[in-house]
Amino acid sequence: MLEYEVFPTRWGHGQIITSPVKGNVKSIEVKTGEKVSDQQLLVLIREERGKVKQVLTGASGIVETLSVKVGDKVVRGDVLLFIRED
Repeated sequence: MLEYEVFPTRWGHGQIITSPVKGNVKSIEVKTGEKVSDQQLLVLIREERGKVKQVLTGASGIVETLSVKVGDKVVRGDVLLFIRED
């Protein structure tokens, strides 16, 4: 059985956004450098069972880095993006 490390949700003055489920990245709703607000939709992930999971931000800030692209396979805990809080 494989185990996956779940990354912490914070680093310095920012947030690490991780995948809550195993599936495929269906869409990315933000771009690097974009300002985001609390509870904004960031990523849609289609689970293996076909349901679509919305990934929201927990704080406002600037999208620092995108770690995935549309079509990528992800598992629970994979880093999706980094947000630098303002």
